[in-house]
Amino acid sequence: MTLFRQLMFTIVVIFTLMLVVVMAINFNTTKEYLVNQLASTTQDSANSLSMSVSDFMSMEDYTAVESSILAVFDSGYVAEVKIHVYANDEHIVRAEPTQIQGVPDWFINAIDFDVPTANAIISNGWNELGQVYITGNAGYGYYQLWLASGELLFWFGLIGFLTLAVGAGTLKWIFKPLVAVEKQAEDIQQRRFVKMQELPKTRELKRVVEAMNRMAEKLEKEFESEAETAQWLQAKAFKDPVSGLGNRHFFDSQASAHFAETDRATDGLILISLIDLAKLNNERGFEAADAFIRASADLVSYKLSECASSSTVARLSGADFIALVHHIDHDSLVKLVDNIMASLYKLVATQTTYSEGVANIGAVILDDSVEKSKAMAQVDSALRSARSMGINQVKVFGLDDDKQVAIGRLAWKEMLEFGIENKAFRLRKQKVAQLENQQALLHEEVFASLEYEGKQYHAGYFISLAEQFDLGEQVDQVIIEKVIDYIEQAQEKNSLTINLSASAYVKPSFINWLDKKLDTLSDQVKEHLCFEISEQSVLNTEDHAIILSKTFKKHKVKFGIDNVGKQFSAFQYLQNLMPDYVKVDASYTRMAVGNKSESFFMHTLCKMFNSLHIQVVATGVESEEQWEILQRFDIYAAQGYVLGSAVDMD
Repeated sequence: MTLFRQLMFTIVVIFTLMLVVVMAINFNTTKEYLVNQLASTTQDSANSLSMSVSDFMSMEDYTAVESSILAVFDSGYVAEVKIHVYANDEHIVRAEPTQIQGVPDWFINAIDFDVPTANAIISNGWNELGQVYITGNAGYGYYQLWLASGELLFWFGLIGFLTLAVGAGTLKWIFKPLVAVEKQAEDIQQRRFVKMQELPKTRELKRVVEAMNRMAEKLEKEFESEAETAQWLQAKAFKDPVSGLGNRHFFDSQASAHFAETDRATDGLILISLIDLAKLNNERGFEAADAFIRASADLVSYKLSECASSSTVARLSGADFIALVHHIDHDSLVKLVDNIMASLYKLVATQTTYSEGVANIGAVILDDSVEKSKAMAQVDSALRSARSMGINQVKVFGLDDDKQVAIGRLAWKEMLEFGIENKAFRLRKQKVAQLENQQALLHEEVFASLEYEGKQYHAGYFISLAEQFDLGEQVDQVIIEKVIDYIEQAQEKNSLTINLSASAYVKPSFINWLDKKLDTLSDQVKEHLCFEISEQSVLNTEDHAIILSKTFKKHKVKFGIDNVGKQFSAFQYLQNLMPDYVKVDASYTRMAVGNKSESFFMHTLCKMFNSLHIQVVATGVESEEQWEILQRFDIYAAQGYVLGSAVDMD
């Protein structure tokens, strides 16, 4: 219960007690007044009647006595009149039943109204002739008491309502700074370091707000310091200082992690070699050479970012750049290489290059069976072929025996449309376990494969094509519905995690659909549902990712960010998204279990994530030895083939 409600409850209780006490006092006072008034009226009637019948009693005219008694009844305050006649020791009695109108029975039964009885002696001179007994009518007392109680209750209720309304408004105004402090505390807990600009007037609250502001400022500086340290270490270890791209070490770690994956599709490997860089350096100086390198790196990065597929680009040596493009077919790779070459040739017009010769490019298509060493040899051979053809030439090696790559783009589109219409996606799940206990699962990640004519094509083959054909939203919707059906039917005990594509959640229509879909689910189903988005998609579409994260938080559904650390980023997006967990890229897992100098960067990353209360998940864990080494870090859970490969959900 909130403090506001506690105070309001206390005020209501106190006011109610006061009302009951005051009502009781006023009720008893009114009751006593009415009883006394009725007693006085009854006594006056008895005295008056005794004097009026004294003459009739002396003459023993009892008929006249009865007529006088009837006159007393006309007043309405009398229930019974009795005259005791001494002469014959008889009673003259006149009584009528008490009738109480306008008063409920429960009130009459609840109130004990003491009806007074008055008496007076009838005398004629010194002779006592009899005695008069008059009992008052309780109906009048009950009626007046009922009216007084109703009026009193009405005014007390009205005053109480106005008091509570004014009190509630006043308390809200007083508590307004306290509510702001509470919200600020929640923001700080979520590592959103918000500072209150308007200080409250109350001295105690003002001091609390000032202390909270100082704490928020201090925590913000600490997080920024940790993020800057992580970014500096990342750049120091993996970033080329001239081009701004990854260095050879960065590419080797990323490529090793990628080629270790089993769910690979066709990839493209591009090797770019700048021409006459040494001559440019010797004749124009290192600044001109560095400008040539930076311009070339910017152009290559820009062209790769335009490509629908994700990629890893780095500078291998002085004049050589390399790019690993994921999930790309031969025709798209040829088009990409030609675009890169055309962009680089534009540097001739700006005299950035030494001569007409800018670069040679070699590229090769790789299937999922090619190892890293063989891939590097093939792309090197392609570059040599391009050089033998002359300056500014390119050469792309294809796969002669690759049946899956031979599938045309229109055929892929038909296959995807068939899969969407018939929900022909097969689901698998892989365990993600807590590092301290392999039996305690954090969740299970869902992988989808397209089934078509008896064959299965895993996501590596069709996801990038689905985005190119603008079918990513529909594919994600089908997979989400299948996972929800599985949770509802199989009564899944563990959470299932679904990967969302950027092409889906950038669309408002998908966000609206997801919001409505989650709104129809029970809390039990939501507890077993989780979503992931990649770090690269977050960096490219951060505004849309923020909207997506708010949707998840609205429905209390967990979500995480995958492949964290694969891109050179400042990690500031974490404060805006505040995911429940992050999955560190498998390349960092390999480095963490390597030498101490490389594992230090992993320590820094984990410390930064934990400062935001974000769980850290290590990916690509393949052995028990790696599992044990990772327990030295602040890592919450791990994923990899040490827990087993993905199993069929169907």
